[in-house]
Amino acid sequence: MLAGLREETLVQLPDIAGRREPTLRPGRAWAMIAVLSALFVISMVDRFALGLLVEPLKRDLAVSDVQLGLLFGSAFAIFYGLITIPLARWADKGNRIKLIISAVVLWSICTILSGFATSFPMLVFLRIGLAVGEAALVPATYSLIADALPPDRRTFGGAIFNSFGMAGASSAYLIGSVAISLVNAAQAAGYLADLREWQAVFIIIGLPGIFLVFAFAAFAREPLRASVALDVEMNSFRDVVQFMRSQGWLYPGLFVGAGCLVLGTNGFLAWTPAYLSRAYDLPIVEAGRLFGMYNLVTFVTASVLVPFIGVWCSRYRQDAIVLVGMTCALFSTIFCVAAVLQPSRSFFLIYAFAGMFFAVGGASNTISSFHKLTPAPMRATLTSMLLIFLTTVALGLAPPLVGGLSSQFASGKTALGAGLGLVSACGGAASFLLFWAARKKVLLYLAVTNEGATADAIASGEALAR
Repeated sequence: MLAGLREETLVQLPDIAGRREPTLRPGRAWAMIAVLSALFVISMVDRFALGLLVEPLKRDLAVSDVQLGLLFGSAFAIFYGLITIPLARWADKGNRIKLIISAVVLWSICTILSGFATSFPMLVFLRIGLAVGEAALVPATYSLIADALPPDRRTFGGAIFNSFGMAGASSAYLIGSVAISLVNAAQAAGYLADLREWQAVFIIIGLPGIFLVFAFAAFAREPLRASVALDVEMNSFRDVVQFMRSQGWLYPGLFVGAGCLVLGTNGFLAWTPAYLSRAYDLPIVEAGRLFGMYNLVTFVTASVLVPFIGVWCSRYRQDAIVLVGMTCALFSTIFCVAAVLQPSRSFFLIYAFAGMFFAVGGASNTISSFHKLTPAPMRATLTSMLLIFLTTVALGLAPPLVGGLSSQFASGKTALGAGLGLVSACGGAASFLLFWAARKKVLLYLAVTNEGATADAIASGEALAR
């Protein structure tokens, strides 16, 4: 029976590491990763700075909290999810450098044009354009990292890139606060009189991507792709789907589990500045600056530290990727729910960022370790599917859910706390169960691919799974 399982699994599992050495010199490869990491920061700033503009947008465009939640989350996430897979297939087959350049130009222009929007539908349309542009960056970059770096440096390169994205998600509020302060000072001096505060912010944060992508285009080179050890053709999306189905709960458990893990975090990202302003009477600029500083330290530390803990754990446990995810889901839920029960602003921030530390760290560990579970010919496509769930489940659902649940179950200045707590609790519980469901298939996959597909290796993986 084991021999039959070995033969079946070998057909399903092409080589995940590839046989070709990196074709770029280390200096050029790391320079590309550095610029791509900076572009990741910019993309996150363009995506999340909207959280600081809630009150002026409500005032000037007459929109509700639910509409703002849809604008922040669903309008972005749905189209991000729809376009990510086609763009990832392009990244698996076509020129990734040209794809990234086109994507950055698109999302930067949409961000700048958001400053000239005159209605809610116009903002939705431009938000969709932002989503389409940003959908290409991460899967194409992870595919580049896998081909530009040697196997023993790929997790490190992925963790560095991901940590910059987390820095961007948090620094969006710092940069947005600085931009608002600069705009207010300029308008007080008689400049930018024809622009409203939120319009000028969109224009300011949209420009850096245009300048940086031209620098990237000047020196970036497309590396040769890793070859595949087995003679298995996987050129269509149907091949990818069939392969995923053959692995049972492996990919659904990791994809949806990681998305649910950061469900509460995306709710906090969208609504914490507004919550601090409403519940604790902080001016929005001060709330954004305070939230951004805490966020920056928390997200960067979590996205680097937890994946390295995961690497250390993987030396002793093959199922470290799911065990780390389950542990992070448990602690994230406890701290996020405790945060909204605190009457003190300081304790709210301490508990909230402890919860977000575990959520971001667990998701980062899943992303950084995911290359171990992806065949080379479909690495960008499978990575894009992971990102779809991280974006569609978390960013698409959390902001409108928080806004809607808050209005249903609470009222007053602290009403948002009810939505934040409920979304965090549900997301954490679902994440824990989904990671657990994926555990056995993760063990079997790694036993086959990393240990030579021997009968003893498969038997060892089955034994660990029990």
